[in-house]
Amino acid sequence: MEVTIKRELSEDVLKITRLGTCQKCGAQEARYRCPRCEFRSCCLQCVNLHKKEFDCNGIRDKTRFKSLSQFTELDLLSDYRLLEEAGRSVESYYRDVLKRSTRVNKELPKHLNHLRCAAAQRGVTLRFLPPNFTRHKFNTTYLDWKTKIIDWKVEWRFSWNGVTTIENRVPENEILLNVFKRTIEANSKCVSLNDFALDKVHIFMAAEHTPGQNGRFHLISLDKTLADNLKGTVLVEHPIFQVVLDPEDRYPLIGTPIRVREPKVKLEKSRATNSGGDTGPDEKKQKLTFFEVSDGEN
Repeated sequence: MEVTIKRELSEDVLKITRLGTCQKCGAQEARYRCPRCEFRSCCLQCVNLHKKEFDCNGIRDKTRFKSLSQFTELDLLSDYRLLEEAGRSVESYYRDVLKRSTRVNKELPKHLNHLRCAAAQRGVTLRFLPPNFTRHKFNTTYLDWKTKIIDWKVEWRFSWNGVTTIENRVPENEILLNVFKRTIEANSKCVSLNDFALDKVHIFMAAEHTPGQNGRFHLISLDKTLADNLKGTVLVEHPIFQVVLDPEDRYPLIGTPIRVREPKVKLEKSRATNSGGDTGPDEKKQKLTFFEVSDGEN
């Protein structure tokens, strides 16, 4: 019994000496090696300090490259387990009904079909995402059967502070300015009327699922009703309004061409040479780009 205990102790000592000194404090022999970055440490305090300093979570990276000379039987077993986990994930994906289902060539539920038809009568093309999408799960847009009024879910995104607010069940016949003021009053801590003047506010809505209009926006007017602003647009689930103070050129309107900046050309000659000096016979001519060549260039 004593022989086995001494043998275990000797093996532990050899293991410690193989690791070397602690890379954090440098005073004691290292006892632990980080599975992720192989950082050597001696105690729990050094382990925690190494995780904070190097932003390391201590979890081994299963997909990290390892050369064939360093490949061991443990690495082979790890790769085999990784393939088994991937196979189980794929199998669970196919078993999940929500992840398999899409609405391609499938009928909509009755309430969504009525909502889409009601939106089409108002000139709005309404489209829905698959049921497992977050934007569809939390969509509260509703068609009132008695009044035949659509109550929209309106999302406001303020560009200057990154705040996003949501207004549920907004009637389509309500003036958008009243909805906007009500939203600001309800979120006065995040967005205040004192932070900006109301006449300087610009509101845009992205043009979604519109062929040839990628990256363009609809201009929204606060003086009109919600139904008038949404007429002639394509919506995915519900409207999302971008509230901007200084739009500059980042919100091109729908139907307008997007401005493309010309690429900067690196000149081989300095401006002093181009203005006053003559180039030598051995110097090559600067190759002009498409944007620099005029119609009469030879």
